[in-house]
Amino acid sequence: MTQSQGHGTLHQSRSRSFAYFEAVAQHGSMRKAAGTLNVASSALNRQILDLEANLGVHLFERLPRGVRLTSAGEMLLGHVRRMARDFEMTRSQIEDLRGLRRGHVRVAVIEAKAELIGRLIVASQRNHPRVSFEYSVTGSREVVSAVLSEEADIGYAFNPPTDRGFQVIAERGETLHAIMASDHPLAGKSSLRLTDCSGYPLLLGDESLGGRRLIDAAAEQASLPLDPIVTGNSIEVMKRIAAECQAICFQIGVQPEGELQLKAIPLTDRGLRGRLVIGVKKNRQLPSAAAVFLESMKADLLSSPTHDT
Repeated sequence: MTQSQGHGTLHQSRSRSFAYFEAVAQHGSMRKAAGTLNVASSALNRQILDLEANLGVHLFERLPRGVRLTSAGEMLLGHVRRMARDFEMTRSQIEDLRGLRRGHVRVAVIEAKAELIGRLIVASQRNHPRVSFEYSVTGSREVVSAVLSEEADIGYAFNPPTDRGFQVIAERGETLHAIMASDHPLAGKSSLRLTDCSGYPLLLGDESLGGRRLIDAAAEQASLPLDPIVTGNSIEVMKRIAAECQAICFQIGVQPEGELQLKAIPLTDRGLRGRLVIGVKKNRQLPSAAAVFLESMKADLLSSPTHDT
């Protein structure tokens, strides 16, 4: 074996170990990581043990159900993700020089804006067919976490928790709407207050959703007890429930096209107006493809009509 071949084999082995390590860290389980990677659990475990032996530290705490990163593991995970980010950025810059516009874009988005992201991806593909996309639909709190951990390049959230590391690129005010069946007793109203809705069964998002924090604060200020019949992290599921009964759920924006069985009515409570934001990790230089897509998201947000009362 030549010296260059030896270096190549070592690099491949290290890359595999890092890939296995990151998968275990993400899933918190050797078994789940092995299933995702389609490798035997024993082979994956051997790679992790070899990596720990080479570094001279334990990277994971072995728990009765899964594993947890040690302090050394947290440091290595940051290093692995920085390497992946730097490689992606360099590759993007090289492809830009070649005029191919290749790249990979990762977006974390709230459910209310997932369809919009789909439309923007379609538009992007027309101009840059060599750019690939990866998206995650989740709550606003998780959107911020994904951006800060660099699992996502760009985040789209409503009323996200404040974090200095999350840099808001564009934002606008947005009002929560009460969503109900078109034959609901309140469906004929042009606007509502939260107290108007309290006499009916409520479907509330969990604490991962930005709207829930607004509703909890407004209810506390009005000394209004909340006793939802359903709590969850999917507005679409709650809308399906609302369409079939007299329950009410809450979402930003207006009634989507094709959902004539539902009615969306703006809430006039001052505390139920929040921020719809697009953000990135502060001081992070995005790969070129992500930076281009960010501009399209920003232009859409700032040009779209505001759904206020």
